Amino acid sequence: MTKIDISKLSYKELRDLMEQTEEEVESRKEQAISDLKAEFNQKLNDAGFSIRELYPEVFKMSAASAATPTKNKQSTPPKYRNPENPEETWTGRGRVIGWVLKLAEAKGTTVDAIKNDPAYLNPDHPNYKIHAADLEK
Repeated sequence: MTKIDISKLSYKELRDLMEQTEEEVESRKEQAISDLKAEFNQKLNDAGFSIRELYPEVFKMSAASAATPTKNKQSTPPKYRNPENPEETWTGRGRVIGWVLKLAEAKGTTVDAIKNDPAYLNPDHPNYKIHAADLEK
């Protein structure tokens, strides 16, 4: 292998050389992987095997994980409820939903004021008493 004397190169020349080298390394890596895949597939084919037969544990694991249903994201109980329409609720997380915005606008107040008013707390929430006590402070 020919050794390159880089001691005389400028900063810019070194950066350019590094960039070219990184590109060449990536290109050669991709080519080596492609060549190995082709060689490997040819050997498997010549021997009459499939990749699944060679590595059954990999495919059993992926099939099992694909068949396993994912757990549903546990829903958060709504912390706020519209006293005028108990069907309208809000967790207090994420974007502010329509009834809260309309209520704040109608009352000429802010969403934070609605959130800090115990009248809008959902009495069915598991931590209702704690939330109400926090607002009373």
